[in-house]
Amino acid sequence: MPYPLTKDEAYFITETFLGIPRPLSLFQKNPEELLNKIAERMQYGVNFSTAPLYVIPGLINDKIGKEILLENKLGTCISTNSITKAILDHIGYRTMAILGRDRGSTFDTHLSNIVYDVTHPGSQHLVDTASTYSLTRAIPLNFTSESPIYHSTTMTYRFFKGEEKSLVWCRRVPGGRTLPADTELITDSLGEQWFRLLTCWLEKPNARVYMNDFMNKIVRGQVPTDPVLRCFFLDVHLDGKMVRILADDKAITMKTRDSNGTVREQTMTEEDLRSFIDRNEPFFSQSLLEKIIDAKFCHVTP
Repeated sequence: MPYPLTKDEAYFITETFLGIPRPLSLFQKNPEELLNKIAERMQYGVNFSTAPLYVIPGLINDKIGKEILLENKLGTCISTNSITKAILDHIGYRTMAILGRDRGSTFDTHLSNIVYDVTHPGSQHLVDTASTYSLTRAIPLNFTSESPIYHSTTMTYRFFKGEEKSLVWCRRVPGGRTLPADTELITDSLGEQWFRLLTCWLEKPNARVYMNDFMNKIVRGQVPTDPVLRCFFLDVHLDGKMVRILADDKAITMKTRDSNGTVREQTMTEEDLRSFIDRNEPFFSQSLLEKIIDAKFCHVTP
């Protein structure tokens, strides 16, 4: 399924939007270094959000996702990871889109990417530039059962190889916190517990075709979905913290997670939301925000 991005556009985005000069030269010298730079700058440069689903009620496609990403610096996992894949393909990487399933979901609702042959023939790296878990580097998948431990500004995480050629993305169990009842725990080789965030399927074909079709069914109300997929959310990296705004027709909530994993929660009004966007998101279109508010934060058509 080709993505509507030309080679010239890919180079322009890499050099101007991501601030990485001469990507082809760096690709020849050190493809892993370039891959990590692209992963990090896409993660920090594009905010993870359901905002693109509100542009045209009942429709989501690559053209809409690309436009909102470049103009508003907002993207779903589909739009951001799809354009990331297209950029990498034009630079010269060999990639494949893969599906993922969030904790507690019965559907594959996430799109990610595998990049092949980066460090040596047969090597694999996970590159995910659009998730709530803030992955800011490419993850080498050359481990047998469990990856090294990685740290981001808001969490400590690692990956496990699972059944059915799956990759299980886990977060360290935070001390002193009550975990949700549906939490699935994995114990590593040293006896430390981790809870599952996301499971990626490494060899399911036609991932982008499936996700585009599935998301259009979601926005048209044709499949039952988790309530969080039906509402508006926006993730923002702000002063070393991860801020998530979650809104539906009942409430607007802002959750702030710091580097220690501490979460602070507060309610917002529509005016609070407008003010937050105005202060912190200069590329977020005012007309798009008003369209989201007018829809009572639900993008699913009746």
